[in-house]
Amino acid sequence: MKREKRILVVDDDDSIRALLFTILRRRGHAVDTARNGAEALERIVSCRYSVMLLDLMMPTMSGWEVLQYLERQPPENIPIVIVLTAGNEPRNLNPKIISGTVRKPFEINMLTDTVTACLAAMEEREQPENCPPPFSDGPKTAEKGN
Repeated sequence: MKREKRILVVDDDDSIRALLFTILRRRGHAVDTARNGAEALERIVSCRYSVMLLDLMMPTMSGWEVLQYLERQPPENIPIVIVLTAGNEPRNLNPKIISGTVRKPFEINMLTDTVTACLAAMEEREQPENCPPPFSDGPKTAEKGN
């Protein structure tokens, strides 16, 4: 089985998702993206992520619903979660799931340095057989315009 440190960027804003994907990939990280909570859950079910950047307010399925799903998972399957929010810092976040919050608009170098530091503290995670290569490794690139 493949072992790696993989990042999942979950945000409904195409420009934020593409920016984070591009910057993190240029720093040599394996990166996947999701446009909403439903896509995030599809990815979480098939791959084990080390870090997740998660927007809370999204259509289809919110980041709050993703957090509820993560609360029911074994601790070894839960990534370091950094919440991205445009509003006030959310209250009632589970400290066992959420490692921190970053308010939009964020300073890109601060955020990517934080992600890099989080990855450095993590062990590589064994990926299930059905986990596809990260978007940043294969022919598929960041989703554009969707």
